[in-house]
Amino acid sequence: MTPPSSPPSVRLPGRGRRRRRGTRALAVVTAVVCGSALAACSTSTAGPAETGTVRTVLNSDPSSFDPAQAQGQQTFQVASLLYDTLLRRDSDARLVGGLATDWATESASEFTFTIRDDATCSDGTPITASVVADSLRRLADPATESTWKSLVFGLGDVDVAADDRASTVRISLSEPFTTLPQGLAIPQSGIVCPAGIADAEALEAGSVAGAFSGPYTVQEAQQGLNYTFALREDYAAWPEFSTPLTGEPPRRLEIGVSTDQSTVANQILAGDLDLGQFADPDAVKRFTAQPDLHQYQVISATAYVVFNQREGRPFAGRPDLRRAVAQAINQEAFNAIFTKRTADVLTSVTPASFRCTNTDRSLLPEHDPDAASELLSDVSGVQLIGNTANRQFSGGADYLFAALTEAGAEVNMSKVDNATFWSTIAEGGSDWDIVFLGDLNSVGAISASLDRVIGPSVEDGGRNYSASDNPEGEAALAEGLASTDPEAQCDAFDRAQRTLFERSDIVPLAGSPLTYVTGPDLTVSVFDDYVDLATMRVGAE
Repeated sequence: MTPPSSPPSVRLPGRGRRRRRGTRALAVVTAVVCGSALAACSTSTAGPAETGTVRTVLNSDPSSFDPAQAQGQQTFQVASLLYDTLLRRDSDARLVGGLATDWATESASEFTFTIRDDATCSDGTPITASVVADSLRRLADPATESTWKSLVFGLGDVDVAADDRASTVRISLSEPFTTLPQGLAIPQSGIVCPAGIADAEALEAGSVAGAFSGPYTVQEAQQGLNYTFALREDYAAWPEFSTPLTGEPPRRLEIGVSTDQSTVANQILAGDLDLGQFADPDAVKRFTAQPDLHQYQVISATAYVVFNQREGRPFAGRPDLRRAVAQAINQEAFNAIFTKRTADVLTSVTPASFRCTNTDRSLLPEHDPDAASELLSDVSGVQLIGNTANRQFSGGADYLFAALTEAGAEVNMSKVDNATFWSTIAEGGSDWDIVFLGDLNSVGAISASLDRVIGPSVEDGGRNYSASDNPEGEAALAEGLASTDPEAQCDAFDRAQRTLFERSDIVPLAGSPLTYVTGPDLTVSVFDDYVDLATMRVGAE
C-alpha cells in the first residue's frame, strides 16, 4: 500500500483562531452512521483472524488527536496507535527503543538519542533527527500549552538539537530531570510529523493524513459514535521487545464509544467485540468460565482526592478543612464501592509497588466523622466534579458526595464524561473545589504523580491541578528529580510525600483495577501495569 494521498473522511470545524486547550475540535465524518456505536460499524461477527479487523470501544471520545493536548486514558490509547515515541516501555520497568535505536543519559540534564533510519511518516516523509527534534521542540514550547511538557522535560528550559548526518537528537535541560527517558516513552510525547505541525487545528481533528508517525492512521472519525483506524502497510518501525511479539497486527481497528460495561461484556461474549476494558468486577466475573478468552489484569490508576487551592476557593489556605474532608472519608467504604474490595487502599499517590512510595499509614488521619462535622458543617458552596468514565468512578463520586454531606458540608455535584473531566481541571481556573483523580501514571515513577499536587499549577505550565503553595514539597521533589542515587532519590521523595500529609493536600483512596479481555484470536502485551494497544496481535500462538 502506498501512503495515502488524500485526507481521511472528515469534515473539519470552522477554521480561524486556534481553540483553547481542552476544547473539542474533533472531526465529524459524513459517512452513514452505523446502527450501534458498540458494534463499531461492523457488519459481520467474524473474528479478526478472518477479517483482519479488531472491534473495541472507548469509554469516551478522544479529547484531541494531537498527542501534546491529550487528556484522559482513552486519548492516550489512541495516541499510542497513531504516533511513535522515541522509547517504549518493556517488561520489568525497562525501556526499549522506539524511534530511537540507542540512547545515553550523560547526566541528569543531558541526553542523546540515535534515531533509526527506516521510519517514515504516514505520507512517506522520512523521520529524521530533525523531524524528531521539531516535534519535541513543539511539545516543550510554552506556546503549545501542553500539560505534558513538565512531565516529559521537567520545569526548566529545554534545548533540542538535531544532527541529521549522525542521526542523533540531543536534549539539554536547564534543570536536572532524571526521568526524561521514561517521559519519552509515554504516548503524549508521540512524534508529530511535519504535515501535522503545519496545521495545528486539523491535527487536533485528526484530519492531516501525513501527521502520523505510528502504525495506524485515522480513516474515519464520528464523534460520539465510532472511529476507524487503518494499519499502514508501509510501516516498519516495530520495537524489539524483550519478548518478541507473535502474530500479525490488525489491519483495521473499529472503535465505538460506551460506558456501559454490561453491554460491552455482552458484545464480547457474543463475538461482536474483540477487546473490552472492564473496571467493574461483576462484569469481569462473567468471563470466568470462558477459557478461550484472554484476560489481562492491571492496576491502571490510583484514586486520590485533590483540592482546588486557588485564591477564593473554600479549601485555599485551610489545611484544617482539608483534613476534615480526609476524616469524613472512610477508605474501606470507598474501596467497597469503587473496586468491591478487589484493590488495596493507598497510603500515598502511588501503589506500594512503586519505588519510594510511603507505606506508613500512621501519617494519614483516621476516619473520624464527628471531628469532620465540627468543621465541615460550616462550609457551603463546595463544587464536586464526578467522572462518568465508568460506573466505578461515578459511584466513587456519589460516595464522596454522601460522606461530605453527612458531615454537614453543602456540596453541589456535577458529573461529566472522562474527556471533559480532565479538560476541565486542566484549565486551572474552572469552577471546582474537590475531585478524586484516577491518576494514570504512565511514566512508572512516583515523581509523575507527586507533581500532580506539588509544584507549578497547570495554568503556569506545571501539572499541579490543585495550585497548592508548598515550597518545602517543591524543594524535595526537585532534589529527588536531580539525584541519580536511588537511596537519596527515595529520601527526597519521602520528604515530599510527608509535606502532602502534613498539609492534607491529598486524601489517598484506592487503586483502580482494570481488566482487559480479548477474544480467542487476539492478544495484547502487558508491561508491568501498562497495556500497550499498539502490541495487539491477531493469530498469535
